[in-house]
Amino acid sequence: MKHIFTFILFLSISVYSFGGNLKGFVTDQKTGEPLVGATVSLENSTNKSTFGASVNLDGSYFFKGLPDGKYICKVKYVGYKSDTKTIDVNKNLPVAKVDFSLLEDYNELMEIVVTGSADKETENSARKSEQKADNVMNIISAKAIQLLPDITVGNILQRVSGVSVVRNSTGDGQYAVIRGMDKRYNYTSINGVKIPSPDNKNRYVPMDIFPADLLERLEVVKALTPNMEGDAIGGAMNMVMKSVPDYLILSATASGGYSQLFNTQPFLGFSSSNVNFKSPSEVNGNLYAAKPSDFSVQHLQYKEVPTPVNGLFSLSVGNRIFKHKLGFLFGGSYQHTYRGSNSLFFSLNGQPSPDPVPNTAIIEKVEQRTYSNEQARLGLNLKFDYAFNRNHKLSLYNLFMQLDDWQHRQILTNQLTLVGDVGNNNRSVFRRQNIYNSTLQGDHNISDKLKLNWSAVYSLAKSQTPDWMDQSVTYRTSQGLDGKINKSATYIDNVSHIWMHNEDRDFTGYLNLTYTLSPKIEFSTGGMYRDKNRNNFYNDYELASVLPGGDRQIYTTIDKAIFSFRPESYAYADSTNANNYTAKEQISAGYLQAKINTFKWQILGGVRVENTNQSYISQLPVTATGRTGTISYMDILPSLHLKYKLSTTENIRFSYFKGISRPGYFEIVPATLPGEYFNESGNYNLKHTQADNIDIRYEVYPKGNEQFLIGAFFKNIKNPIEYGFNQFGNNTFVYTPLNFGTATNFGAEIVFTKYFKNIGISGNYTYTNSKITTTKRIYGRDANGSIVNSEGTQTRPLQGQSDHIANLSLIYKNTNMGLDAQLSWVYTGQRINIVSPYLGLDYWQRGTSQVDFSAEKKIANTHFSVFAKLTNLLNNPIIVEVLKPNISQNLPDQSDPNRILVQKDILQQGYLFGIRYKR
Repeated sequence: MKHIFTFILFLSISVYSFGGNLKGFVTDQKTGEPLVGATVSLENSTNKSTFGASVNLDGSYFFKGLPDGKYICKVKYVGYKSDTKTIDVNKNLPVAKVDFSLLEDYNELMEIVVTGSADKETENSARKSEQKADNVMNIISAKAIQLLPDITVGNILQRVSGVSVVRNSTGDGQYAVIRGMDKRYNYTSINGVKIPSPDNKNRYVPMDIFPADLLERLEVVKALTPNMEGDAIGGAMNMVMKSVPDYLILSATASGGYSQLFNTQPFLGFSSSNVNFKSPSEVNGNLYAAKPSDFSVQHLQYKEVPTPVNGLFSLSVGNRIFKHKLGFLFGGSYQHTYRGSNSLFFSLNGQPSPDPVPNTAIIEKVEQRTYSNEQARLGLNLKFDYAFNRNHKLSLYNLFMQLDDWQHRQILTNQLTLVGDVGNNNRSVFRRQNIYNSTLQGDHNISDKLKLNWSAVYSLAKSQTPDWMDQSVTYRTSQGLDGKINKSATYIDNVSHIWMHNEDRDFTGYLNLTYTLSPKIEFSTGGMYRDKNRNNFYNDYELASVLPGGDRQIYTTIDKAIFSFRPESYAYADSTNANNYTAKEQISAGYLQAKINTFKWQILGGVRVENTNQSYISQLPVTATGRTGTISYMDILPSLHLKYKLSTTENIRFSYFKGISRPGYFEIVPATLPGEYFNESGNYNLKHTQADNIDIRYEVYPKGNEQFLIGAFFKNIKNPIEYGFNQFGNNTFVYTPLNFGTATNFGAEIVFTKYFKNIGISGNYTYTNSKITTTKRIYGRDANGSIVNSEGTQTRPLQGQSDHIANLSLIYKNTNMGLDAQLSWVYTGQRINIVSPYLGLDYWQRGTSQVDFSAEKKIANTHFSVFAKLTNLLNNPIIVEVLKPNISQNLPDQSDPNRILVQKDILQQGYLFGIRYKR
């Protein structure tokens, strides 16, 4: 680690050289913004010697120690007219200062007017887009993404103001929590088109499926306008994929890396080459009696990968041909990675404490969990557009994403007793997730004042989990006369096989009309219709390991184990399983919107109406309540966005919008299923959530990449959905999604970026405070020792909401050296990870931070550069705990008397090194 930090220190700190003969700034003549990367060349009029420099992040250039004489100074920048000045340099005179203000070259711009596109991948473009946006949003550009240490969109999101991520078992960001609103309250779109989710129960999209290097920019919209879909309360994540360029581009990367975790534990993987994607009942019908020979044990035959090296590759190529009428872009990304974690898990029992304190938890067993995840992530992006003329253009976008994940989880269980049974559980899960989207779009200028935009969209999201296997062995231990613990036998337990797959298909049409009454007044109207079809399949089998005579089976190897169905009815698929269902949804929407611009004000307002029709049919018995159902509702969603321009660089914004959040698909199916600790059920009486949202923000964009934003927000949430208890009959309780009255959520955000020549500092901070009151079970003993089992309420934050979220980056950019480096710190405050049904026993994730480093160095006079990405340098663990008195402080990591550690995940550092080609 010492060498790593020496390397970071070397690249992160520059030595500033004082003195010099010539300096100045290069800016846009109209806006005053610095033209970062412009070239400044000097030619001595006498000896013809030449010197060169590039414009820094703050717009400055600097020459030191120039020989005396007269110089011709010329400044060039793409898309601008070059400028030339004659300068006298004399070492005995004060430092010469010469500024340049360049004008756009409209002749050059006319050549690309067909597409009207600029370089939207730069930080400069991102800041301009935020400043000119009609609503409140934050943008991360492709250039920033390129330098960040993250390789997936799920991890990129944690860098955005007000956004934290929910991580998977390997520590990668998977879902976004925006302004304290859990993943259910946000939606995901690609190029402005909402996409379906491959999740088997919910609407939210796993963001780790998307490779980051295909993006042109990532937008997080925090205030919805009438022309946007209305089902977001926290915000909307819009991934803008790389656009068709105006000239030939070609870029490619190749990189390799390693996780330090596998220095201390082996990577144990398995093959899925012969996996059966269909269960025995799918192949042979529900009346088929499965045989043990129908099931493979290949997933349980683990092999160590001696060198689990990561490999990442990407390619982008695009051009515009046929006199600039036809443009195309192909982008591809493939990532093959080995990830994992080492976790300590303390299982709490469900029994009341002997102490007269309700809901005091007792640790029952300790589990050592190790994860080995092999992932193959494929992303393909193909775009075409054809401009018939200046008034009519057609575009076709195609996107394909696939994530294959082979997960092996091993659990070693200590029952906290000296003798008895000690378990060893192996779980093997292969999961394939796909998202496909195809969008045909037309842009038409009907007249000078009337514009028409339309889109026809087909989207498909799928998830397949074939033959999920769980297998356990039990070690029988005993204590000898000498006090030593002896392992007397190893028995194999039952093996379970699960098949799951689901499919979510969308047909969507969009139509938008814009009428420009005058240069300052614009009216828009339009509509959307989406037809959704959702299918879900679930089938499980359990094979017994008990021998025909009833004896326990001694374990040798998994391929020699003998399995059977006991009882024989287990050989048949459950034809009434509630996880088998079909859901349909039709959403129709229309909107009216007006935008008025005055000298200082921009006013955008309007209303959106969304009508939702849902229906479902499950495989519950015909006589079962809730086997089928239909739900319909209409929402009127007004919004108003005010922007007051204090100056050319300053805005004050005020926004109001009403948003909704629809329940997950399975949440409205009233079927009861066994859970890990309690029975769970859907709720056909569940209502969708509505919220009133207010934003206010002051923003200033001093120059170029710099910004300072400060704002506040408030949300009043009607019928928020959280999990709680419902009672059926006299003593039957199930854990189910419920509406809990009204919740509130408010907070404040600060975003800043400032550069001092080659050094910059960037960061953001968000404070969030939310409250919701839900039902809870009270389980314990009273002062007389009697068991208490009753119902109460608890006021707490919303699930996933952190009081404090922060990012801070130290940036070094030297355009002359072609060097970029960034040291990044991200902090996520304490939050509820899992909502417990019992009072005071929620699982809280402790506040955690992560430090990463990344750098890229251009190889002189070539199109190549080399880069490095180093993550989780401090190896901070992720800790989950219950905020209750700890009576088990004799156990490992249980040193705090005021809280019980439930889970501790160790992820270790990750290293990635690569080469990039770009022209």
